[in-house]
Amino acid sequence: MNETFATTPVDRTVGKIARPLLGLACLNAALGLGLPQTLASWTPAFVTSNALAKSQRGLVLLLAAGGFALGAALGLYLWRSGKRANDRRLSVAARLCAPLALIAVLPGLLRMDGWADQLVFALMLGTLVFVAEPMFRLATEAWPLSWQARTAAVFAKMPAPTKRWLPAFVVAAATLTYALYMGFFVLRNHQNFNTYNWDLGHYDTEFWNFLHGNPFRNTLLFREGNWANLRNHVQLTTVVLAPLYALWPRAEGLLLMQAFIVAAGAIPIYRFAKRRVSATCGVVLACAYLLYPPTHGAQFFDFHWQPIAAVFILAAFDAFDANNRKLFWLFFILAIGCREDVSAGTAIVGLWLFVIGYRVRMAAVIFVVSASYFVALRFFVMPAFGAWGFADIYKELFPQGEASFVGIVKTLLTNPLFVFRTLLTPDKLRYSLQILAPLAFLPLRRAYLLPLLIPGAFFTLLTTQYGATLEMNFQYSGLFTAYIFPAAALALASFGCSAEGLLRRRAAMATMILCTIVATTQWGAFPPRKTFKAAYGWIDFEPPTDEEYARLRALEHVRTMIPANAILAASDREIPHVSNRKDCWNLSVGFEGSDYVLYTTVNPIPPDTEQAAAAVRAGYKTVFNSAGIRLLERPKGP
Repeated sequence: MNETFATTPVDRTVGKIARPLLGLACLNAALGLGLPQTLASWTPAFVTSNALAKSQRGLVLLLAAGGFALGAALGLYLWRSGKRANDRRLSVAARLCAPLALIAVLPGLLRMDGWADQLVFALMLGTLVFVAEPMFRLATEAWPLSWQARTAAVFAKMPAPTKRWLPAFVVAAATLTYALYMGFFVLRNHQNFNTYNWDLGHYDTEFWNFLHGNPFRNTLLFREGNWANLRNHVQLTTVVLAPLYALWPRAEGLLLMQAFIVAAGAIPIYRFAKRRVSATCGVVLACAYLLYPPTHGAQFFDFHWQPIAAVFILAAFDAFDANNRKLFWLFFILAIGCREDVSAGTAIVGLWLFVIGYRVRMAAVIFVVSASYFVALRFFVMPAFGAWGFADIYKELFPQGEASFVGIVKTLLTNPLFVFRTLLTPDKLRYSLQILAPLAFLPLRRAYLLPLLIPGAFFTLLTTQYGATLEMNFQYSGLFTAYIFPAAALALASFGCSAEGLLRRRAAMATMILCTIVATTQWGAFPPRKTFKAAYGWIDFEPPTDEEYARLRALEHVRTMIPANAILAASDREIPHVSNRKDCWNLSVGFEGSDYVLYTTVNPIPPDTEQAAAAVRAGYKTVFNSAGIRLLERPKGP
């Protein structure tokens, strides 16, 4: 006998009540779990190793149970007598409060001192995207129309100039705050002797030589004179930025210049997203960029061209989209002039624009100019000045008997399965999550946006046996930043302006805000903390010690003792303080032929001490020795 399953009106009423009632009870239980962890000292050990005293665990369970009961009581109060209007009120309350369930885990995720294993935390951050977005979606769907009307009315009453300029003012204020904050602390980091020969000293001496008519002279790398550094990288934009460097022609000037340029990247992101989506989206993406941990890592690791090139590319994206051709070509030329490999990325963008049919003529020109520039430099100009110093970072991709850039391209074209296998490592998974999870994986949500990941992937994920390219604390993340923020804006724009599209966009933006805050709390430089890492070590936000101040004063005195035309060989962390000169050598690779040897006796690296000892044996005489700084002078000839 067939039976039809049916529900009575009572059953349906109970079902409508039970789901939101249970939801509110669980939400309050989550509050009971999360709130005790917010300020407790035991939270890091609890979330990473489940270490918690029996009495404390019992208290947490009691609070969770109490929260569950309180939530159920609150739900019953909202429901009251079971009228249909109250049924809806209960459902709306449960949906609006859905994101509060995340409080059960957020205290642990937001602890700066809890997660030593970056891969584990990156996986958790990635998981948070998939858990949080549906909850924000529930909340945005339940947002009452009356509340939306009130919010709209508040904005409607604002003066037109205020509505027009308020978002831009917020972005400008955030940009200036970032620049001043980073500028202050990167200078302090320099004073703490946390900058290096590689690479602040290199760029300081190269900029100084450009100012004084010695192009591409970098004797810290090559002691061959002018033009020798062209075998390493071609950085023509140095000519344009040299006048800014001239305002303070030493390493500190480079650090400040980088801080302000990187901060300015928020402006084209805002403009692009405002045009494509909305002013609110522009503000959110611009602030996400300023809070983006990979940006902070590059900021604190000396001076590099990748994060600066990223800003010029972002500005070029904005100008291209606004159809401002003069500005586009200006920023495009500045971008590819930062480094030869930047043009490989812009070639991919030009080809992508051509394929999707967006301004195909200009896209074709971008591709041809970028590809021609890259091929000319990489395969003809640079090899003419010597061997490429960084080819070995792709060593697993070399075909048999071809240890060259051409060989790498051959492997990419002929053996994609092997190339894919080299991508399947824990470090590359962790790095990919660190790059994409703060943006809620928005650049991955549309297939046509995936090519924008290729420039960053080629120069980071494809490398082998070179850990620096897979660390967000180094400069290489700038190769992603230039493209993934415009991609995120385009992904948000693709949701459309329908009611459904707006709900999806708001949920995605809320998720991005949450994940960016979690990521920067764990890995970023805001606020100052002892757990922020850049490049090779942890950054100390504290002022220099008395001993460090004494070393700084000693270095300033030593600078006055060394003639401008003398050849100086210096130790690793002291080089950036004296590198603004024509001939500055890296002491660790040899002192022979130098006029002076400068080194520290405070935590020196072995190659420096070995070379200094050899200089003493060779007859170099001590002419200064104070505060851990020692200066040797080569004996005068007969």
